[in-house]
Amino acid sequence: MGKYSYKKGAFWEHEIMDQLRARGFEVMRAAGSGVAGDCPDVVALKTTKKFALECKAWKNSVYIVKEKFRIMEAWERTTGLPVFLAWKSPRKEWRFFPLSSLRETGKNFVVLQSDLESGLTLDDLT
Repeated sequence: MGKYSYKKGAFWEHEIMDQLRARGFEVMRAAGSGVAGDCPDVVALKTTKKFALECKAWKNSVYIVKEKFRIMEAWERTTGLPVFLAWKSPRKEWRFFPLSSLRETGKNFVVLQSDLESGLTLDDLT
C-alpha cells in the first residue's frame, strides 16, 4: 500500500470514528490493520451495541480478497462481535454491510456499486 493510499484510508477511518464517538461509542483503531490484515480497522463499543468495521473508501465496487475475508469471519467468530464492511463512496454517506451480505466471486468477496444504497446507514447500524 502506498503512502498516499494509507493516509487516505486513515483519514476515512478517523472520520467514521469521530461520527461513532459523537453517538456515544468508545472507538479503537487498529493501526496498520490493512498491512497486517489480522483484524478489522475499527472496533466500536457501547453498553448496548458492539461491532467492528473493515473500512473502504472506494468509488466503485468493493472487493475483499478471500484470505482477508476469511480472517474477518474468524475474528467475528472468536470475538463474538459482528464485523461490517463500511463503505464510503465519494459524495455519499457511509454504508454498512454485514459480512454475510458480500458475494463470493472467483478470487474475492464483493459488494457491487449497485448494492450501495441497500447498505445500512449509520443510523441503522447504531
